[in-house]
Amino acid sequence: MVASVPNVQASARSTLVSLVEEHISSLVREAVCVQRHSKRARIHIQGDNEQAGLIRRRLHADDINMALQWRGSEKIYATGTVGKESSDSKKVNLEEYLKSEMDLRPPHEVGLTTHWLAVDGTQPDIVQNPAGQTKEQKEATRPSVDPTDDVSSTAGVHVTQLLPRLLSEELRLYFTRVTTAVERGGATPTTRQQQDAALAGIARDPGLQEMVPFLILYISKSLSHHLGNPEHCRTLVRMARSLLVNPHLHLELHLHQLIPALLTCVVAERLSSRPGENHWILRKEAASTLVQVCNMFGDDYAMLEARVLKALCKAIGPGQSLATQYGGFAAISLFGPNAINAFLLPLVMNYWKKWDARLEESNDTEQRLELQMCQQSALDALGVLLGQGTSISSEDWEELEDTFGDHLVMLTSQETDYAFCAV
Repeated sequence: MVASVPNVQASARSTLVSLVEEHISSLVREAVCVQRHSKRARIHIQGDNEQAGLIRRRLHADDINMALQWRGSEKIYATGTVGKESSDSKKVNLEEYLKSEMDLRPPHEVGLTTHWLAVDGTQPDIVQNPAGQTKEQKEATRPSVDPTDDVSSTAGVHVTQLLPRLLSEELRLYFTRVTTAVERGGATPTTRQQQDAALAGIARDPGLQEMVPFLILYISKSLSHHLGNPEHCRTLVRMARSLLVNPHLHLELHLHQLIPALLTCVVAERLSSRPGENHWILRKEAASTLVQVCNMFGDDYAMLEARVLKALCKAIGPGQSLATQYGGFAAISLFGPNAINAFLLPLVMNYWKKWDARLEESNDTEQRLELQMCQQSALDALGVLLGQGTSISSEDWEELEDTFGDHLVMLTSQETDYAFCAV
């Protein structure tokens, strides 16, 4: 190397030689380190003594290349040793090779694309989204009734079995006992006692947070399935109220399932399969539970109460059935005098006159009962409004006196001329 640069000064030549020597020495040391870790084949040189000898490891060109790669340098393509030329080596035509390369599509650049993950709650069937379950897979994963359960022979009892990997064995047993008690109903004192004990446990037990999604789903599906059975729906509403009063549970993530089910029990057009069944108390209890939900979570969700009131205002519209209007009046009156003054008072006087006219014309017992219940819900709302001492203008008060007449005397504590005359 020194002979190839004759015009270099002596001092520069010595400096260059020392740098090259240092560079080669460090490269060889790193290559030896690579060779030692790679555990290549060794050459054993026997000494004079049969038990002694020298063990030398062979330094390979790949070790040098790996050391150069560690340094970030280009590897050595010619190692100085020329092997035997292979007899089966073929010549490559560059033009044909380039033409064959043109048939291959180059890879796409790395980037981001957008696609619809879900549209109105439904996952689109596109390449970017994972494939959904087939009908056979859904049938295979559908929960079934445990045939070994002691309540499987009871008529009309269907217990939803949970997947073992989701809940512990204790919580699965707890869920089975609770749903069994609810499904059996309270026809006998024993089943009634079991049902009350199950609901009381839900209201106070601290370790039920993992079971909350399953209980909420059970309530929602059972309410939609048993809308024609008011007594069973009342039990499910009591179950929802037990979840609300439990201080150890957090229901914020499940309100989207609970609130629609309660609204259905309040404003559904028909909740009974027979005319004589008392579905009015179911609407009242569901309305009370619905207002309890709004009071508990209204501070965290500012639009919750407004959206519920909007749905209830649609229920008291003129085109709705009498049962639906009763549910709307009963629920709005539980929100307090401000809601009554804003949503019910502008409608109640006009509705009262229509209800009175229909009562005089109708001979149908069921329709007369519905009209009387609607009138009673209107009087209850006025009682809440007047009992809180809400200020009412003289014009509105005179209109109320003309519309409700003697019914107004028992609802107010104000000393009015009309009240003294009626007494």
